[in-house]
Amino acid sequence: MEVAHGEGAADLRRYMAARRAACDRRIAHGRERTAAAASAFRAAILSARSLAEGNVAHREKLNRLKDQLRGLEAGLAEAMSAQVKKGSECKLTTESISNATTTNEQLRSLVSDQRARRDEYANVISHQLEAVEALEANFDVVGKKSLDEAIMWYSKFLGFRVVAGEAVKFVFNKVDMQSPDNEYMFCIKVNNDEYSLIECVPLLKDLEELVNDLNRSNDLFRFVRIMRARFQAAATKGVHPAISLCTDTSSTTISSPPALSVDTTSESTTSQRHSRNRSKNQDVRAQRETRSQSTRSPPTTPSSTRRSPRFAAADAGNRR
Repeated sequence: MEVAHGEGAADLRRYMAARRAACDRRIAHGRERTAAAASAFRAAILSARSLAEGNVAHREKLNRLKDQLRGLEAGLAEAMSAQVKKGSECKLTTESISNATTTNEQLRSLVSDQRARRDEYANVISHQLEAVEALEANFDVVGKKSLDEAIMWYSKFLGFRVVAGEAVKFVFNKVDMQSPDNEYMFCIKVNNDEYSLIECVPLLKDLEELVNDLNRSNDLFRFVRIMRARFQAAATKGVHPAISLCTDTSSTTISSPPALSVDTTSESTTSQRHSRNRSKNQDVRAQRETRSQSTRSPPTTPSSTRRSPRFAAADAGNRR
């Protein structure tokens, strides 16, 4: 056992001697590398010093080149800005031309469609007018009978009549239940497509406002209904007509328009039906007159009677 322990100590010493020799070799190698690195570092310092001296020498030249570069950059920026502006203008012009071309094509298509639709509507209207002309003859016969009955009804129960002359006089009796024979009247004259109230017996309040409303709405039937209602209210307050005015030796009594409903339900129903028939008949006749005037070459003389603005608007639309 002691022999074995002595052999282990000898091996350890040999191992330690070998490791010491290896460390010495490494230390020597490290010293050589350090010396080589120090020599290279000194050479690098010398080289860096020479480069620094060269950089100092070229600094002024570099500053001059920087100044020139700044000037070139400013010129480049201006050139780029002008180029971008011109490119934007060119793009906008191209888009405008494209939009105009598209709009032109759409308008051409729309005009073509409108022309086709106009021709189609013209054919439909022509057929409808022919049918209306055929029905109008029968309607005139039946409508005249109904109109005569309505006129007789208005004259009998409302005591209403119209006297035509230079002005149109609307006369009412049977307004005052206590004095049914008292006649209430007003005269209207049409001048340059405008209504004006000539006389009113008895005199009522707010007549100017009523006439202005009549000229705005062109609803004569409504105006006559309002006037009769005002006469009834005046009769209730004890206001009675004094004299009969607006006389004319050349005037003749004509039938009243059948759209003057005032008090009763049956009166309103009858007058509304006749008013619709009369309005429809006038519209048909206005369209026929417009067609005949557009086909005849010589102009027609203006009528002395007042045309409704809606007929004038229809004529203007047909002429366009």
